[in-house]
Amino acid sequence: MSTPLDDPTRLPSRDIMCIDCKSFYASVEAIRRGEYPLAAKNAVLSRAESQGGLILAASPIVKAKYGVKLGTRYFEIRPDMDIQICAPHMQLYIEINYLINSIYREFAMDADWYVYSIDESFIDVSHVHGLFGGNQAIASAIQDRVFQRTGIITTVGIGQNPLLAKLALDNDAKVRPPWQASWGYADVPKKLWAIDSLTNFWSIGSKTAVKLERMGIHTLYDVAHTPAAKLKAKLGVLGTALYYHAWGIDYSVLAKRYIPHSDNRGVGNSQVLMRDYVTAADCLTVLCEIGGQVAARLRKHHQVCQVVAISVGFAEPNAAGQTHWGAQVHVDPTSQTDEINRAVRWLFRTHWNGEVLRSVGVRASRVSTPETVQISLFEPAENREATDRLELIMDKIRAKWGYKAIFRASSKTAGGTALERAGLVGGHAK
Repeated sequence: MSTPLDDPTRLPSRDIMCIDCKSFYASVEAIRRGEYPLAAKNAVLSRAESQGGLILAASPIVKAKYGVKLGTRYFEIRPDMDIQICAPHMQLYIEINYLINSIYREFAMDADWYVYSIDESFIDVSHVHGLFGGNQAIASAIQDRVFQRTGIITTVGIGQNPLLAKLALDNDAKVRPPWQASWGYADVPKKLWAIDSLTNFWSIGSKTAVKLERMGIHTLYDVAHTPAAKLKAKLGVLGTALYYHAWGIDYSVLAKRYIPHSDNRGVGNSQVLMRDYVTAADCLTVLCEIGGQVAARLRKHHQVCQVVAISVGFAEPNAAGQTHWGAQVHVDPTSQTDEINRAVRWLFRTHWNGEVLRSVGVRASRVSTPETVQISLFEPAENREATDRLELIMDKIRAKWGYKAIFRASSKTAGGTALERAGLVGGHAK
């Protein structure tokens, strides 16, 4: 039987590194306290004042001993657990992330450097071996330099493409010192197909795993040995991608970035709520606060949107087993808070069936920079111009003095969160 790996000349082969900062937030907090990151017993908690606060990161010992991880709730931390709870310092994390990425850029051109998340980046070192040596030498030099300058321990997955580098990182390099692992096409049968769960594979989420299980596909070996046409028929283009990924093949190139079409761009904000939101009034208050934030971001960039969408997540599954829903509506091009929130309120009242909410989000899409303004026949042009001027003035006041300098009275009600969240970075304390 022929396989996608039979002809090596057709396989992408570069020297890609996927680099992760081990337990990044928790490591930064350990270093702040003069502790060695791998010896610390700490967890970074968002919103310690709330029993619903989320663990943002935990040190390796805490993960191994207590099973505490990203997303663990504060009420799940028992008093007998030997864990030091730390408040997040997001501004500090951003600054250290910037410093660490500046080190990565010493080993690759900017076109060959890609930030994947606040604690993880890819670099392509195919062209720099003459300067820095082989893959292991480069990986060790990066690890040493990052540790010397920041105290952070990094783990490095090395692969012939971004997928193999990421898999080497997640399934091998993070396990033990020297925190490095290299995967190539020859390792696919013994290493990639040995990954014990479909959801442990990069790009397969729980919903996709369920669809594969229903097709009788239970392992990555099964994915690789299912005809690509069958996977595509069931999963669309994702099925084709999964087929080649199951063979360790990834044709993406770091230097060739995807630039979304302008129609696909959007602006959105979301929140995980610190308590159950039960009443329509509370839900609408927080949704409209987010709608106002989205509108302000559009105005900041002199843009308007033509689609408004909301999403909500439930505290518990409803009778039909659903955990969330989303809805969207087309609007006339706008960046006005009241017009966006009119759509938000209509969407919520039309689709909400009384579920208790624990997360909410608003997104504006079909974003563009307007060359003309469409005036409603039912609204005097002077009114619209006055509203636009008022919102721009409010934006300038907030930019200079902060959100609390001027806000809507609804933010003082029980459902409001904007005042409490003012001054946070990424939803967390600076």
